[in-house]
Amino acid sequence: MQIRVSNLITIHAIQLECRTGTTVITGETGAGKSILIDAILLALGGRGSSDLIRPDQEKLDVSLLFDVRTLPKAAAWLKEHDIDYSTNECLLRRSIYRDGRSRSYINDTPCTLNFLREIGEYLIQIHGQHDNQLLLKSDEQRHLLDHYAGHGALLDTVQSLSDQWHALQKEKVALQLIMNEREKRADYLTFQRHEFESLQLKENEFEQVDAEHKQLAHSEELLEQLHLVINRLSDTESDNASRLLSQSIQSFDKIQAWEPRVSTWQASLKQALIHVRDTEHEVRHYLDKTDRDPARLQTVESRLSALLHIARKYKIEPTELMVLQQKIETECQTLESSDAQHAALIEKIKDTETLYYKVANTLSQHRQKAAKTLTQKLTEVMAELSLPQAVFHIAVTTDPLVIALHGSDSIVFQIQTNKGQPLQPLSKIASGGELSRIALAIHRATASAHATPTLIFDEVDVGIGGGIAERVGQLLRRLGDTHQVFCITHQPQVAALGHHHIRVKKIDEKNAHQTHIDLLSLDDKIQELARMLGGVELTQTVIKHAKEMVEKAQSTALV
Repeated sequence: MQIRVSNLITIHAIQLECRTGTTVITGETGAGKSILIDAILLALGGRGSSDLIRPDQEKLDVSLLFDVRTLPKAAAWLKEHDIDYSTNECLLRRSIYRDGRSRSYINDTPCTLNFLREIGEYLIQIHGQHDNQLLLKSDEQRHLLDHYAGHGALLDTVQSLSDQWHALQKEKVALQLIMNEREKRADYLTFQRHEFESLQLKENEFEQVDAEHKQLAHSEELLEQLHLVINRLSDTESDNASRLLSQSIQSFDKIQAWEPRVSTWQASLKQALIHVRDTEHEVRHYLDKTDRDPARLQTVESRLSALLHIARKYKIEPTELMVLQQKIETECQTLESSDAQHAALIEKIKDTETLYYKVANTLSQHRQKAAKTLTQKLTEVMAELSLPQAVFHIAVTTDPLVIALHGSDSIVFQIQTNKGQPLQPLSKIASGGELSRIALAIHRATASAHATPTLIFDEVDVGIGGGIAERVGQLLRRLGDTHQVFCITHQPQVAALGHHHIRVKKIDEKNAHQTHIDLLSLDDKIQELARMLGGVELTQTVIKHAKEMVEKAQSTALV
């Protein structure tokens, strides 16, 4: 991993080529040891603000560079999101500007902070005092056990079945509410259905009845006017339209030889005469069939009144009656079929439950097996960390009636720190030093399950010292055999055991503080350890002690 940082708080510009193994980071209090962690967190999508920018600068930049040839999950993530990694590199880069803007990139492709966080899970894990507190939570304990067991596919199946079961339960509740109201609703719908059935609606009936009513209601005036029309068209006792048209056609006959246009006019009048006679025929036919019928008017008025009444009753337009009837019929059929739906739903829930319990039981067996193995490993590692009397136990309790996203198990990390004491949940431990060692033991015991190549420990050795600190240093060094490990520490015993040593120092340059980060040589490492061991003045005795610590770390077989 390569780290580049510029204009972050007191850092002007640094570039670190991080080596394999365990790298310890030391420095005086307030020197800014955590700035590196802050920079890495920013590059991984952590919260940032313009307050982190060095004074008189417009932006800060942080970047992390990884070789993905040994990171198959990170490479798969890049491929899934169509981000080019043909150079086998993964470069996370982030810039924060004075005006509050933030820009993020993966291999020079603009991305969201969430993308940085997602891929960061395959690259780096950071463990600090906050993470130690997370170990006290049951959800985190279950996550650690599942991660160690490596049964992700089982967990996915359990979660999917749990989601299905809960969705079916919601559907069942909704259907049950309908069924609870069904009897009352069914009575009302049955009444409505019978009401409409007795009405015997026909398609477009209101429009037809309304038109007939208007006709019958004005029949007297209608017949009177139609008789007048007949008289005007063909009354034999007076001039009428037919006679006048015929006379005009005869007049055209007399003058046709003198004026060519007369034949056209004559043809138009002949056509008009045909239309007049046709209209006369139709009106006479209508009059022959039509008489004033008070009984029919009463019947139509009664039907129209019935249609208007039911439309007002249901507060709809009369033209919408047929639509409402169909809606009532559909709801009636739905209620009638709800029993069958409910029975089918219950059967589906039972099938899902059966399958869930089967898979959850398999998951429980896997957890029990993994818990036994991990318990043994943790007890052994804790003995190395000067907790020889400690006995670790992972309790896996199964409730066969529980259907949850994570299965039917409750996971509790328990510990016995002294003989004669009962096993107690990890959350009962009050000592921060013990908790730090237990956290480190868990990381060591589960190291083989970690897919992330880089582990960062931020002062996990708080509350310990002396021989215990040396044991912690040895454990961190062993983790460096399989992972790239960084550890911020105040303990010289831990620092002595690092494969590499970085010193963070704050210097006052031109009335401004600037952080210097240096990879120490062997001689510089001895001087730094002497500073950590001694006081203001470094005596030859302290320097000799520091040199002995380094020589011991180099000569001791720690593999």
